[in-house]
Amino acid sequence: MRKKLSRPRILIGDSSRSMLAFLEILLESQYDIVASETEGEALVLTAKRLTPDLVILDFSLSFLDGLSIGRQLQDAVPSSRVVFFSSHEDPAYVMAAFEVGAMAYLVKHLTVDLGHYLSRVLQGERVCCPDDLQKRAGRQKKK
Repeated sequence: MRKKLSRPRILIGDSSRSMLAFLEILLESQYDIVASETEGEALVLTAKRLTPDLVILDFSLSFLDGLSIGRQLQDAVPSSRVVFFSSHEDPAYVMAAFEVGAMAYLVKHLTVDLGHYLSRVLQGERVCCPDDLQKRAGRQKKK
């Protein structure tokens, strides 16, 4: 008898319910969406309770900003990999996300194949989309 392989478990946090619904539909064929939240505090509590493999979050959630959430997630569920999925293209956001332990920073309107990037993160790779955004963040940090 073959053992059934479990799918990676994902928790999604975004202030937009329509974005949450879109991401759930987009990812449900490849991943187990364990929950979605619109508020930062609820996201952290849900992550503690469910210990997902990945947490996808935006910088803009109610009551807590994305960086505070990222820090809390690193403390509460260090085994969960954090992916920032944001509309912000500013290299300062990329640097800040990676400084709080994020494994990925993906710009919403530029990320065509989200599943591809999530697979890379699950394999332990740190990623950024668009690719040059991470390079720009590195140059900005050196100044």
